Order: sequence, then C-alpha cells, then structure tokens
Amino acid sequence: MDNPAPPTPARPWSKPGTWSRGRQIAVGYIGLVLAVALANEIAGHPSALDATMTLISFPGSVLVLVLVLYPLNLLFGDDSFDAESGFSLLTPLFHGAGALVNVLIVWGALTFVRHLRTEYRRSRR
Repeated sequence: MDNPAPPTPARPWSKPGTWSRGRQIAVGYIGLVLAVALANEIAGHPSALDATMTLISFPGSVLVLVLVLYPLNLLFGDDSFDAESGFSLLTPLFHGAGALVNVLIVWGALTFVRHLRTEYRRSRR
C-alpha cells in the first residue's frame, strides 16, 4: 500500500489568529474612524471635527450616502437623518460604513493590479 500524502499546510490567511499587516491596518483604520466619529457625536458635532470626519471617510461616505441612504430615504420617505437632534449612532455608523467602503475600494484596486501583474507575467512566458 502507498503511504498517504502528508496534508498540505494551511495558508497564513486561513489560520485562526494570524493577520497580515494589511488586514491590521484596514481594521485599525475602520476602528479609528468609528472612534473619532463617536467622539464627534458625543461632543455635539463641533464644526472643526465635521470637516475632518468628511475628509477621513471620503469617498466611501459619499458612496454610502448616494447608494444607500438616499435610496432608503426615497423608498420610505423618512427625513429623520437630515434634522437629527441629540445623540444618535447613525452618524458614526455612516462614517464607519464609509471607511469600510474605502477599505473595499483599496482591496479591489490591489487585487486588480495583482491580477494584471500575474497575467502579464503569464503572457511573457
């Protein structure tokens, strides 16, 4: 009888507890945006921090606004996110979703560049 082949080792991304540097940076960025957005909400929306929140979550926050929040507003006719008063978790979640979209945009662009590089190398052989 033949000996069975040894099992192939797990890839680093599939092992529990191992995170790549890029994944750590992405999660750190999203966490930082959520923390700053929550601090902005607790502070009562100071005008200087509103511009900073828009800057650090741009263009993802604009995409979330145009592709998710505006259609929901048109569908349900709810105008509550325009005239919010008091403490609300909608704004920090909005900026956090924008940061997540930014991470997905960068991930998609890097994946596309890696695919192009692989195809270029394959065509040179």
